[in-house]
Amino acid sequence: MSGNVSGVSGISADQRMAIFPSARSNRFAGTLISAVIAAVLFAVVIAVAKPAEVWRLFQNTDRGLLAMAAVTSMAFLAARGLRLFLLVDRGLLTWHRASLVAAAAQAAALFVPARTGELALPLLLSRTTGRSFTAGIGTLFAARTLDLATLGVWSGAAVLAVRGFREPLAIVVSLALVLPSLLLPVTVATADRLAVRCFATRGIRGRRWARRVRRVRCELDGLLRRPYRLIGAVVTSIVMWGLQWTVVWILLVAMGHRWPPATVVAGSAAAAVANLLPFNLVGNLGTLEAGWTAAFTALGIPLHLAAATGVAAHLWGLIFAAFFGLAGWAALSGFSKKI
Repeated sequence: MSGNVSGVSGISADQRMAIFPSARSNRFAGTLISAVIAAVLFAVVIAVAKPAEVWRLFQNTDRGLLAMAAVTSMAFLAARGLRLFLLVDRGLLTWHRASLVAAAAQAAALFVPARTGELALPLLLSRTTGRSFTAGIGTLFAARTLDLATLGVWSGAAVLAVRGFREPLAIVVSLALVLPSLLLPVTVATADRLAVRCFATRGIRGRRWARRVRRVRCELDGLLRRPYRLIGAVVTSIVMWGLQWTVVWILLVAMGHRWPPATVVAGSAAAAVANLLPFNLVGNLGTLEAGWTAAFTALGIPLHLAAATGVAAHLWGLIFAAFFGLAGWAALSGFSKKI
């Protein structure tokens, strides 16, 4: 009987009971290994930086410049909110509300373990706009695609600014960073078609996932039918990341290190790319510091100084994200009670 009932999916009920716990165990093991690797990376960076030096940089940060960095961080979140406002259907979300959602979602993405905090954005969009959770996933996917493309463009420009056009290797590296960003929309569309085909052949559960992928694709296609808003979102992404690099530069100056802006952009962009690795602790501790240290050392900054500034700057960034994120959650909760 059980074999006939589950014939659509190709496995029996008993087999599913055996497989799914195993899959959950594998996910848990993967998460645990990821956390251990990130913890080791963080421990190594701390050892190189020396805790006393990190604390000195953190404690002696110029308070006036720190306030300027906080204000610039607010501008970054406002730009992030503007991009979200442009990505969502017109009339569903104001710029102000979108900025609160952006601040709250960023904090959740940073502080909820195993990257599950990324789902805060579609959840908050569902609550504030009435759109489906799947539609919110489409918006999240579009935002992350823009982030990747923008990081590539900023990184490529920074490499050329640091090394110049006279070095053939710099030109090759810059093109390697920029071209995939320009081709990213084509890559995403191809990956989407492949995902639908793969899921559709995997029984009932597969077909459900295929329908979800199609809904996400419909959201992305909807953006293409609004070219002015999409172009606005692209421009806003470039400005948004420029503000993020400005925050980093101000923090470094506040700690007594006035490095060239192009060097700061190149090193910070490398750290942001390192964050994409599937090894992370709460707050992205470990991978970001390791990427920062490796990048700035390659750019000529002494190893111990690169490590110490990476940890101290990241700690200030986490404080900003926590403060603005809590403010965003509180404000959105207030809006919900009024409604």
